[in-house]
Amino acid sequence: MLRTREVGQESLLTAISAGSLVDIEICLPASSKRIKTEYVGLLQGAFLILNHPNPKRLGAALDFVMEGTTVIVRALLENGDGQVIAFRSQIKAVSVHPARLIFLYPPEKIQTYKLRAQSRVPTLIPAHFQHSNKNEVGVIKDISLSGLQLDLTSADMPDLQEGAKCSVLIEGKEGNQITLEGDVRKIRQHDDILSLGIHLTSEPGVIRGVLKDYLIDLSIFQDHRDT
Repeated sequence: MLRTREVGQESLLTAISAGSLVDIEICLPASSKRIKTEYVGLLQGAFLILNHPNPKRLGAALDFVMEGTTVIVRALLENGDGQVIAFRSQIKAVSVHPARLIFLYPPEKIQTYKLRAQSRVPTLIPAHFQHSNKNEVGVIKDISLSGLQLDLTSADMPDLQEGAKCSVLIEGKEGNQITLEGDVRKIRQHDDILSLGIHLTSEPGVIRGVLKDYLIDLSIFQDHRDT
């Protein structure tokens, strides 16, 4: 489960590392556009600064990246043990020189979400499963700080047993390879899909790297409430 609360502490904003990826949701008249960009920094009490996303990635939303547009920002705090913050703001200004930057008004409220170790968040992360001398392609269907579910298609692993040591290989957003070590806890066959429940034994920092790369754009961080 996720635990959330609203706070107005600028200390949470200073906990976002300069240069880290954040998820920005641009509110359009009939929909919204979500895209990742870099967090540049802030001037306390004045504005926050984001790198302007590539116009080609913005598409039609580019016309709305302007003063007055409402945006929702989500960020994973690298040293927050899986803590995610989210806040609503408005674009204060957009610069083109000497760099393309977006300036946001400081938010009135900041929501914090604590991702507990047993919380499973749905994903669709391509991955490779390695066991013994075999390497199979699959998709991570959900992940937490302590485990994940990996679905394999057309997997030929008749010797795979519960308790077996394994590795799950993921390509990071920067092209680097992330390796998660673990052991198989559940094995289920659904038609042509082999579903594996894997307990992770990697260092928490490695798992948080995956969260940073893949999970900050999930809608579950926006709407879920745990009282």
